[in-house]
Amino acid sequence: QQKQTQQKLTFVDLGSGDGRVVFRAAREGLFAKSVGYEINPALHIFANCRRLMTPRYWSSTQFYMRDLWKIQLHQYDVVAVYGLSPIMKRLGKKLEEELKPGSIVVSNVFEIPGWRVNDMNRGKGVYLYSVPECFGGKK
Repeated sequence: QQKQTQQKLTFVDLGSGDGRVVFRAAREGLFAKSVGYEINPALHIFANCRRLMTPRYWSSTQFYMRDLWKIQLHQYDVVAVYGLSPIMKRLGKKLEEELKPGSIVVSNVFEIPGWRVNDMNRGKGVYLYSVPECFGGKK
């Protein structure tokens, strides 16, 4: 039953680069769809070429060349981001406005200011947040 629930979940990587995180999510088989957004044209083309050369990813992955500030995130259940420190506060506001309850945010290296981190992962360089519980840590 857990596998059935997972197959309905959607994953997004904001700033997906060459697509490795999106492909990993697809390879794990936990999501119905794994999506990447990247603004760098060279990295976007690289990720799409890799996708096209690997038929097993055709139905489970998708890449878009878009500015993360211009996309809507409400349809995603799990959000991965490796954002740099200067954008994290603004990104946190965007995520809070657009994600539905039950969504998970995984941030690599940088915390989202004002959000409460899941204590299980504190100090390991990966910050896991559960929506809306993560908003309880605001000052």
